[in-house]
Amino acid sequence: MEIVLIRHGKPTSANNPIVNAAEYTKWIRRYNWSDVASNSRPDKKRINTQSYYVVSSDFKRAIHSAHIYTGKSPEIISELFREMEIPRYKLPITLKAMTWVYLCRVLWMSGLKGSFESYRLAKVRAELAADELIELATVKGKVVLFGHGYLNLYIRKALMKKGWLLKSKSNVFWGVTSLESK
Repeated sequence: MEIVLIRHGKPTSANNPIVNAAEYTKWIRRYNWSDVASNSRPDKKRINTQSYYVVSSDFKRAIHSAHIYTGKSPEIISELFREMEIPRYKLPITLKAMTWVYLCRVLWMSGLKGSFESYRLAKVRAELAADELIELATVKGKVVLFGHGYLNLYIRKALMKKGWLLKSKSNVFWGVTSLESK
């Protein structure tokens, strides 16, 4: 059995403007619901996914990535595989969007609450996602998930804790992480 985690391609809205808290919230919305940029395509050495059962997050960039990579729509599209929340805190500062992401993620991981999924619940969801992928791999043999950087990282950790062997890993846009059962 094999589970492959592929991070989506670079989104059309993956820019890094200087924004205040309100503009940062709008930036997150655009990022979450954007397609893959026309100049972002998988590496020529990509894996052949013809024999894989294709699963995707329900965010547009993941679904679009699955279609670009495989030439077809995913068999399953689920919010279970959505990226862990990009937290939003109303701080009285102006920063580059990616600096906001890193700062807010540190605050989020430290336990600061907000009107979004907590870090603790996001880790639980990653465990559930890993269990779902194992169940699918048990039935289908080979599964590929088109997902997101942070959630894929935690799914990988959960799979390895459950005894899956890491064959390769990459968390860049179009990065492929491959695990197989013992």
